[in-house]
Amino acid sequence: MKSTFRPHATASSLTVWQAMKEAAVPVIAYHACALFAFLAFSAVILLAEAGDVGGAIVILLGLGMTTLAGIVGGQVLAFLRVRTWIVVLFGVGCWIASIAVAAAGAASGLGDVGILFALALWLLPIALTGGLWSLETHRALWSAWVPLVYSVSAVIIWTEHRGSVANWFAGEKWAIWDLVSVGILGITVALLLVYLVTRETHRLALWRRGPTAPLAPSLTETGSARPRITFFGMVLLMGLAGVLTIATAAVAPYLWRTGPADREGEGEGYEQPQEQEAPAEPTEEPSENGFMKRMGEALQKMGEQVVEAGQKSAGSICTILTLLLLGLIGILLGWRPLKRLFVIRHLKEPFWNVPPTARIEQGWRLVEIAMGDAGVFPTAGEDAAGLARRAGPVLARLSPVEVHGLEDAAEVADRVRFGLGVGPEDLEVMQRFSGWAIDTVWERLGDREQIRCLYREL
Repeated sequence: MKSTFRPHATASSLTVWQAMKEAAVPVIAYHACALFAFLAFSAVILLAEAGDVGGAIVILLGLGMTTLAGIVGGQVLAFLRVRTWIVVLFGVGCWIASIAVAAAGAASGLGDVGILFALALWLLPIALTGGLWSLETHRALWSAWVPLVYSVSAVIIWTEHRGSVANWFAGEKWAIWDLVSVGILGITVALLLVYLVTRETHRLALWRRGPTAPLAPSLTETGSARPRITFFGMVLLMGLAGVLTIATAAVAPYLWRTGPADREGEGEGYEQPQEQEAPAEPTEEPSENGFMKRMGEALQKMGEQVVEAGQKSAGSICTILTLLLLGLIGILLGWRPLKRLFVIRHLKEPFWNVPPTARIEQGWRLVEIAMGDAGVFPTAGEDAAGLARRAGPVLARLSPVEVHGLEDAAEVADRVRFGLGVGPEDLEVMQRFSGWAIDTVWERLGDREQIRCLYREL
């Protein structure tokens, strides 16, 4: 075990370069898993679309570039510590834009560019959140969604391409698996497990040496002391991957469901799916852009459904938007007055028990609000005595009687603020004068000034 002493003051956090080095292994493992899943999906698509390889390649290139850009962008956002809700809101906007493009294409038709644009807008949020969660704490399993989408899609498409679904309907559940589908599933599971283990070493590094570490380390661990996957650990990990693959392959066929007849038993319900799985006759239309054409038709159909649903629910949508608009207007009109009412009520009579020093500070805060209503605002760094000197003449003009207690309340506030002690009468002096000040100033203001005070920032 090699150890070098590091001063406590310089070991409390990782530099940017150190953070990138710590994250390099899980980043590479995640990219390897996503790349394999996408390559398997691409290979299956190209085999299934042998008559239209050109259109399939165009779609796959668009999906691949979008996935890579989303994962890399999400990991950059993770390094920048961008909040997840910001990325989720951006993703919702992308999905809304994708649906809008599909709805527009339902009326005017989608070209190749429109198809790629709609698919990219739909896939980008998934890849972006996957990249973000791949480096966020407690989000590693969520990030597995990206490679699993491609791997599961590859298995399903390959199974349908082989025509083994008919055997599955006939009760031969194991017939859907072959060397290709099991290989895709097994390698994906193994790569995911490698990523999850390396992600845990990254999390441990952040816990021990990151900017929020509870204790700064005094040793830099290298060699065998550094957390890593050993040879026997890798063997055990691959064994676990094999067990999970076999268990998934054994259970999954009994959970899949393609139509209502799946629950009918082994009777007549299996005849119709078998007929549907018969080899399709070649179409008479030219297959130059068949794959792109089918993708465009699917997006246009989705857009037509969105337009139809929008027309049916237009009245409800208008009602909801109206209620949201009225609620927003109500918040804008009532937020500051309600906040002022709550704050003043709490400063006068706290909703929970507070110590005498806090009560005195709350009382002087009430005086500051009253002085602000009168047009005398406290300045930065000003003590209570300074505010009292400036506010005395203003209060004298507002009150028909001579003002007493302002200097005494300011003296109490300064003593508490600077930690000079609290006298037995200080709390009573502050409560009496602060209540008098807020009530007197408010009653002397006109209607326009009161409205202005209601909406000013406290």
